[in-house]
Amino acid sequence: MVTPDPGDENAPTQRIDPVAPTTRVGPGAGITRRVTRVLRPGAQRPSTDDAEPAPTRIVPPEGSDRTDVLDPGATRVQEPLSPTARTPADRRPASAGPSPDGRVPWWRVLFGPLLDWMTRLVSRMVIGPAGDLDYAVPAELRRRYQILDRIGAGGEAVVYLVEPTDSPGRRLALKVYRPGHDINRELLDRLRARGTASPHTPAIQGYGTAASSWGEDLAWEAQEYFSEGTLREIIDRAPLDDEGARAVVRAVADCLHHWQHELQHNHTDVKPENLLLRSSEPPVVALTDFGGAVRATMSRVYGGQAVTEAYAAPEVIEGRREAPAAWWSLGVMAHELVTGRRPERGGNWLTARNTEVDISAITDERWRLLVRGLLTLSPAARWGHEEVEAWLAGERPTIRTARRLRPIDFAGALHEDPPSLAFDLLDRSDTGAMWLRSHWPELRTWLDREVNDYTFDRSYLTGLDQRPDLAHVAISALAARYVPGMPPRFRGHEIGSDGLLSLATGESSRHAVIREAVETGVVGLGSQHWCPHPSCRSGSSGRCVLLERVQHEVPLLMERVEETLERLVGAGPDAPRRPAAHEINTTWARAVELVLVPETASRHRSHLRRRSWHPGQRSPAPNAPWWLEQRRAALRDGDDPLSSRAATLTALLLLPEADRIGADIAERERADGRARRQDRWASLAGSARERWDKAREKAASSGQRRAEAATRPDLNALPDDPTRPGQAVTDKDRRRQEKAARRVERTMGQIQRAMRAGRCRRFAYPAALLGLIDGLGRALRPEEGFFPENPMVTDAYTGLLDFSANPVSEGAAALTDLLPGGIGASWWLPVLLALALLYLGRTAARDRFKARRRLAAFRLSVAGSILMLVVLLSTGLLALGSGILIPLDGLLG
Repeated sequence: MVTPDPGDENAPTQRIDPVAPTTRVGPGAGITRRVTRVLRPGAQRPSTDDAEPAPTRIVPPEGSDRTDVLDPGATRVQEPLSPTARTPADRRPASAGPSPDGRVPWWRVLFGPLLDWMTRLVSRMVIGPAGDLDYAVPAELRRRYQILDRIGAGGEAVVYLVEPTDSPGRRLALKVYRPGHDINRELLDRLRARGTASPHTPAIQGYGTAASSWGEDLAWEAQEYFSEGTLREIIDRAPLDDEGARAVVRAVADCLHHWQHELQHNHTDVKPENLLLRSSEPPVVALTDFGGAVRATMSRVYGGQAVTEAYAAPEVIEGRREAPAAWWSLGVMAHELVTGRRPERGGNWLTARNTEVDISAITDERWRLLVRGLLTLSPAARWGHEEVEAWLAGERPTIRTARRLRPIDFAGALHEDPPSLAFDLLDRSDTGAMWLRSHWPELRTWLDREVNDYTFDRSYLTGLDQRPDLAHVAISALAARYVPGMPPRFRGHEIGSDGLLSLATGESSRHAVIREAVETGVVGLGSQHWCPHPSCRSGSSGRCVLLERVQHEVPLLMERVEETLERLVGAGPDAPRRPAAHEINTTWARAVELVLVPETASRHRSHLRRRSWHPGQRSPAPNAPWWLEQRRAALRDGDDPLSSRAATLTALLLLPEADRIGADIAERERADGRARRQDRWASLAGSARERWDKAREKAASSGQRRAEAATRPDLNALPDDPTRPGQAVTDKDRRRQEKAARRVERTMGQIQRAMRAGRCRRFAYPAALLGLIDGLGRALRPEEGFFPENPMVTDAYTGLLDFSANPVSEGAAALTDLLPGGIGASWWLPVLLALALLYLGRTAARDRFKARRRLAAFRLSVAGSILMLVVLLSTGLLALGSGILIPLDGLLG
């Protein structure tokens, strides 16, 4: 089997060659089946050991909601499947599934979640059909449908044969799309409402999206199952006789007519593998693969759909999805019916676009007429349903000849119509730009006189010799007008929404392309191309809303950035220099990313926050006042999101300059601080020297007075010794007097210091508050760690975690570990210290307490505050921050 790479959404549909029937083994034949039977009994394939093969047949409709179908997006090989003769109850493993009375075994109820988890794990390791189905089909669909077999696969989806669990025996085709592909809901709604009213469309049983085992949203469709297979089964038997070939042509023509006129849809991938056989005698076919159907009432030109190159009309290569393209596919199938092979085509798109198809292998003149009419290169001259019906009735419709234009020569290639030229210019953009610089007058004349198309804006083809840089813009304008089905490109780069995002987030050398594309309006031209986004298609505007938003909002953002730069650059000694051109280009790329992915704004804001507080990413940029103003505007979520995003871009653009200027400002402030500290120190030193000199003078004069007093006799008696009048004062009495004086002086000093002891509240109370918050954080922080939900809290908590791992915190933790009983890690230690500091601060400030007690409270407050600082640092301030951030995260949600 050939299974295209699921990651390549443009991979052509491959034919799946028939393979030998799978040999099924019993549950006991291998460990894979045993493990699968135990872990996922519902995913076990029904055993066919005792089954009797049943003949292939068409299951008739059972009601208006009857549905069964096959692979719309891929060629499939339908093998006759032998339904088992057992009933659903017989096929259910008795050891795992529900009992006959409907009860689920107790062990399945108890261990069900664990087994489901193990199933998802084993499904990636077990090699076998069950593992493959468990991975490819979401669990939600496995509950609704029982998977019987895998029918086929294509570039967009995988198709399985299933039975609804609520309707056993009714077979459907379940198409599970690969990630990134969506379904045509508008068409599916119409087909489901029609039921089985038309034989040319399959009945739809259900559709929607389901989550895979790995979190991917996968689109799915459940459709009518056609047991007779596809038209490929008949064409593989070609060449057919004349009657059989005519019957097939009639069946396909009726089907195409029904789709284009009744359903008003042009199918973009008509091929035998997408034409399902509802009946083979006579042939009746139904067209499927709804991803290849586009509304015929929309623009005449489409693109971006998956097509099969062998059956695609030449204009399909240019992105044109018109009604005549389906009739070209019928012409290729008619050639196969009568010759057994497809017609030879040119080696490249240019030869295929301008060279008639060789149909010399057809010998019958009437069949050659049909194929020639259907394989006409010009869509306007190609046969349709009316001519095919006339041919089937025996008439000979004429081969119409389209008016041929005088070709225009571009770099050695002749082009007869604008789409062909526009496609070639887009494909060879550098060569095309050089050609347009000198041939733009010739191209204008050709459009006026030969093509007679005046809808194209001629201003794009004016003065390109004077403005050669606009030649690429002219190519984009031509592509938007004539080949909008092709992905938009500019200077060789894809500029769709995905392409722009890739350029914006890629190398900085590509950012100039983004700026030029937006400034010249090329992105707006790209929005006129066919858009692959379902949300854009639902608006029926045919334009890409994302690209239109980029073209509208990015210039507005950059205009405000330029206004801010004009205001800030050169506006003072600390003003920033104007950024270089490549930095401006990078800002244009950031603006495009902001518009395409609005969630990017939160990442930029988080980066700006971390530049202010994060220990590892902190920078001097906030010292520049003009940058701080832009940062605050960027972080302010006001009513004007345009201003906020423009401020974000400006802050990011000027960040290197803010780092430089902020560093200079910080250095000047440090120098000013050093000068102030030196002046203060000099003042304090001079004051201390003056006091020291005064103290020395006072001590010298006091010593001199004592010496004079010792040599001079005291004629007066001691006042407290009346028995010794006129006796001199002894040394003992003098020492006693001095000691009493010092005691009085010390007491007065204590009283004075006690009057100032209340100042301890300035540091004791804040330390107590921090201790209470630290204790709250220790109590609230879970043992397994705190995982905030709010982005702002996450950023702050991440910074705390980074800061907590530092040598100071490790030293403080080592000190608290010396406390007995491990109380250093307890939540109540900082709370107890906080209460003690509150009491000591209050005691030190009370006038009614003695001075000695107040002084003791002051000294204990100092010691307690130092101990509190050690306790706070022992967790690296993590507990303190948790006491604030955990409640904040709960409030912010």
